[in-house]
Amino acid sequence: MQPLLTLLLLFFFHALSFAQKIPSFGKIDKVDLEYKECSYDKDAVAECLIDYGEVNYFINNSTFINETQHRIRIKVFSEKGLDEANIKLSFYSNANRDYISNIKGVTYNLAANGEIEKTELEKKNIYRQKINENYDEMVFSLPNVKPGSVFEYSYSYVKKEVASLDNWTFQSNIPVRFSRYDAGIPGPLEFTYRVLRTLPYDEKKEDGMGSVKRLIFTMKEIPGLDREPYMSSAKDYLQRVEFQLSGVNNRPVNSSSWKELANELLDDEDFGIQIRKNILKNLPLENELKSLPDDNSKIDAIYKFVKKQIAWNGTNSYWCDKGVKNALEKHEGNSADLNLLLLNLLRDAGLTAYPVLVSTRNNGKVNPYFPFRRQFNNVYVYVDQIGNPLILDATSENNPFFISPWDVQFTNGFLVDKSIGQILNLGDLKHRFKINTIFSAEIDNNGLMKGDAHVMAYEYAKVERLNFIRKGKDDFKKEYFTNPHPQVTFDTINYNQEANDSLPLENKVKFTTQLNSSGDYFFFSPNFLAELDANPFLSEKRFTDVEFGYTQHYTINANIRFPAELELEELPKNITMIMPDTSIILRRFIQKNENSISLRITLEIKRPTYFADEYPDFKEFYTQLYDKLNEQIVFKKKAKPKP
Repeated sequence: MQPLLTLLLLFFFHALSFAQKIPSFGKIDKVDLEYKECSYDKDAVAECLIDYGEVNYFINNSTFINETQHRIRIKVFSEKGLDEANIKLSFYSNANRDYISNIKGVTYNLAANGEIEKTELEKKNIYRQKINENYDEMVFSLPNVKPGSVFEYSYSYVKKEVASLDNWTFQSNIPVRFSRYDAGIPGPLEFTYRVLRTLPYDEKKEDGMGSVKRLIFTMKEIPGLDREPYMSSAKDYLQRVEFQLSGVNNRPVNSSSWKELANELLDDEDFGIQIRKNILKNLPLENELKSLPDDNSKIDAIYKFVKKQIAWNGTNSYWCDKGVKNALEKHEGNSADLNLLLLNLLRDAGLTAYPVLVSTRNNGKVNPYFPFRRQFNNVYVYVDQIGNPLILDATSENNPFFISPWDVQFTNGFLVDKSIGQILNLGDLKHRFKINTIFSAEIDNNGLMKGDAHVMAYEYAKVERLNFIRKGKDDFKKEYFTNPHPQVTFDTINYNQEANDSLPLENKVKFTTQLNSSGDYFFFSPNFLAELDANPFLSEKRFTDVEFGYTQHYTINANIRFPAELELEELPKNITMIMPDTSIILRRFIQKNENSISLRITLEIKRPTYFADEYPDFKEFYTQLYDKLNEQIVFKKKAKPKP
């Protein structure tokens, strides 16, 4: 990352604010306090009336400054919208590179006499708190906010990073009436940008003060984008504009092709130079590897060595912080320190491995047609095992080496190599989210059920459960047993095989529950402990793709005994349900024996993604699927013989 400051100090300028036709801070039209709902998003709990950012560059004491003035005004419609008034503004605080200042805020309400009341945010109620070693945040809540209120706040975000021009997001979780980004770009700087949108927008290029060119983007009446079940990053759908510095003083500084990006990264001291360190020869690990029988054993040993020796500091980056040798010596580093060290050791052991830039699911999808480095937020390791390529992340505590990390499943990554650099699809179809549930239970004549269950979680299901186990046994029990089944008492919950990557996580539980009843009838749903209790797809409309991130397989085997005092009134039918494209298959086999019921249910979901335009058919099938899964076994008390 070569500094650009020396190039930029060849000129000096000061950009004045570009006049905007936006209501002034501190002044409000009474109509904004009187109306009751958003006209273009009627179910909204709040509406952003103004979201405005203005960027200017200037020089202060030989330091190049990028300053964004940001202003937001929000109308609250209901109690559910009150949380919008709780504000957290994060910024990169390491070495005082960035800071936030000039925070001010005000809340407007209509008094009983029809007059506008204003309540200002007091400085004593603005707090700075630390997030981690690199980031702080400013925290405050706007005062006196209630349904019907309008509040606004503004602040200045200052960056000393010369190459920076922040991306701008027009859309939010609540609707936005007016959003504008006004960037004053000095003559020596050149930015490439792309506008990602499905709604109309306005773009203007105008001359500012001196050599400054202004880029102005405006959007209006943008519906809110709520979180939906199994939704990837909101960034994949939000209307936005993204920037990347492309030149300074007519000299290119960022890549215009993927090949150029690979060359740029591999020549950088915080990336490519860190790959060529020849580390293995000084470690006891070298002798251990000589005794291992195959490449997979070597990969596993190196992968576990890095995770054991180096503590991840919680920061994700594709640039090394400490450098791989220093991270090994200090036993700490960011994600690039760990993963580029892993890459070094794999190559030293004779394995074919490459760095791969990734954009994790919460960071959004990569567009393969734009060689923007800023699309990525991390670097993982690609190991070229013939017929079974591997993606490794040494910060992932519970992920075995042979399963791709879920946070990059079915995303695009960029394999960084001067000769074969290319965009890769990182999907792993070999491994699934797989749950097998076996239980045996006995019902007494009062409808009390007691039993034992054996739950086996494989592959992605095991990784997910291990993450909760690492938090603590109570968290694990609540997540998978007591919270989903509040009517059930779990007497014991044991688990084993956590450390054996090739075996499923086993949970053995003893349970007691009182069956639901009505008069002489008792009811029981057989899809017990299989994570199939509630249909997550209830919305009539959906704006985002359904992204599970893996294929799925569920199996339930059960034997239920009931006493002679009860008779079987109703038994669900044997069925096979198949999605028209055959991607989802449900099978149920159930039969009555003399005083027992045996059943087997299998559900297979063979696609990791269902697209938004498929949602109506997908939802209809899922509704029918859960109707079948939740069909009840019905028992009835036998009538007592007359004396």
